[in-house]
Amino acid sequence: MITSDILDKRSICHGFISSTSKPDVLIPFKGVIEDIQFHENFPRYSIKIIKFYDNIYFLKEFLGDGFYQQKFEGKPKPVSIPNTVKTVPELEDWIDSCRFVVETNFVVKTKNEMMEIFKKLQEYLIAKAYREIQQFSVRPLLESPLRLESKIELKARIKRMYGDKFKSIEDLDSFLDCI
Repeated sequence: MITSDILDKRSICHGFISSTSKPDVLIPFKGVIEDIQFHENFPRYSIKIIKFYDNIYFLKEFLGDGFYQQKFEGKPKPVSIPNTVKTVPELEDWIDSCRFVVETNFVVKTKNEMMEIFKKLQEYLIAKAYREIQQFSVRPLLESPLRLESKIELKARIKRMYGDKFKSIEDLDSFLDCI
């Protein structure tokens, strides 16, 4: 079972929001806890976001027009970013009036904790995407430049692409074993 510490109201926190339409896209933030609801599975926070860690292009694409839980009760509502918002600070000022409901397992006290969780989640999502590519690209009926002969070929291509990014070959092989 996943456990997480319950943070106090008015605490500074770090965490992730995700829309109901694209739950795999995590948007990291810094915020202030304004309220706590003890829900059946996980307690939930109502959070005022004060800082985003992504660039404006990513935020406009994935935050804008996504549906987010904004109140403890009720359905998720869209967040439509106005066209006049051009920078992250402008977005942070504009979003000041919005609140987001986030489960406690997506909220931590420090930025370092959030970054460690983010790294693990993103690596998992990337490995999941490569598994999907593997499943579709090795099909025998596919006649395309994107077709691969085997899973081994995909892993060799990934090794060439990311070989210099990992600290050691063992780390890279460990990642490839997850695919």
